[in-house]
Amino acid sequence: METLTSQDTKRLLHAIQELYSLHDFSSFGVKALEIVNRLVPSDVPEFHVTNVRSHTVSRIFLPGYPGFTPDMEQVASRHWREHPIVQNMPLTLTGAYKISDFMTSQQFHHLEGRYQQYLGVIGCEDQRVMFLPMIDTQRWNEYLQADESMVGIALNRSQGNFTERERLLLNLLRPHLLQAYCNAQRYQQVQQHLIQLQQSLTHIGLIILDASGQIEFITLQASQYLQAYFSKTLELSQLPASLWAWIRHQVASTQTLDQPMSCLPLRIEQNNKQLVIQLVVESEGRYLLLLEEHTLSILPLLELLGLSARETEVLFWVMRGEANQAIAKHLGVHLSTVRKHLESIYRKLGVQSRTEAIAQALDKLGMLPSLTSLQAI
Repeated sequence: METLTSQDTKRLLHAIQELYSLHDFSSFGVKALEIVNRLVPSDVPEFHVTNVRSHTVSRIFLPGYPGFTPDMEQVASRHWREHPIVQNMPLTLTGAYKISDFMTSQQFHHLEGRYQQYLGVIGCEDQRVMFLPMIDTQRWNEYLQADESMVGIALNRSQGNFTERERLLLNLLRPHLLQAYCNAQRYQQVQQHLIQLQQSLTHIGLIILDASGQIEFITLQASQYLQAYFSKTLELSQLPASLWAWIRHQVASTQTLDQPMSCLPLRIEQNNKQLVIQLVVESEGRYLLLLEEHTLSILPLLELLGLSARETEVLFWVMRGEANQAIAKHLGVHLSTVRKHLESIYRKLGVQSRTEAIAQALDKLGMLPSLTSLQAI
């Protein structure tokens, strides 16, 4: 049985360490190929992904090698089943195999398509192929009918001098190569999910604080809200003092509870808009702030008074302090039409003046009837 030298073991361990450092899936093929080729050198190494049904192969070569011509790729696809490695699947899916494991050099040279029009053109006299163990060999016939792909590495040499020691090195490396490939694939998926999450958070006001009130994470929208509603210039890692004071007060009122809970929101009004800040206290002492901005408008509420749609619009502009002529212009109607709507509003609300109509509407809606509050409408 072939054994490894101490130098072989060191080289193998170094290769494994390098494989697990690969995170970029887009460059994994080239990087992995460089690592494998340092461990077991070849003249033309290639990383390939083969579609089982169509026999099309996507290849990656080391920098500086131009790859195969389109004609050669067509030959490879057309004579895919002629390859001795393919003919001996699924056995060859279980480890590192070479063409000379299954035929002599003379038999290899007689392959009109695979050798004479393809591998022989690049000077290849033997090829060792290693597929990543991602296929259930017991279901190979079923797999052949599926639209699936096989990932592997092919090492091409101009001389048939592959050794059993090199086979052992590749077989020991193979499960680590698969794990590194899966790791890079998952890393790419996580990166894509993070990008999607960041994009979805673009329009969400979210702040994460540690126990001392330092900002661990803040979305752009939340930062813009703080700048708009708190006049003091904000530091990158700290909340406005008044907001932090509100948080401490809320926390003090819930400190006897062991489970996470949400507190009553803080509402700040400014320029016909309202910022609503919701605090969530987590059990480990971290805080979440959810910020939402709402446009203040009484128009939807006025629809609850039993007025017609046009009467509701007239009353809305009355509450904004507009004169009849201005209301007519807003609505695109005659002045007499506005007067008729006002008469109907007075009758339905049981009042006789604009001021009484406003007060009655606010009273029915459960809002403060103070006329000064209309400035915030």
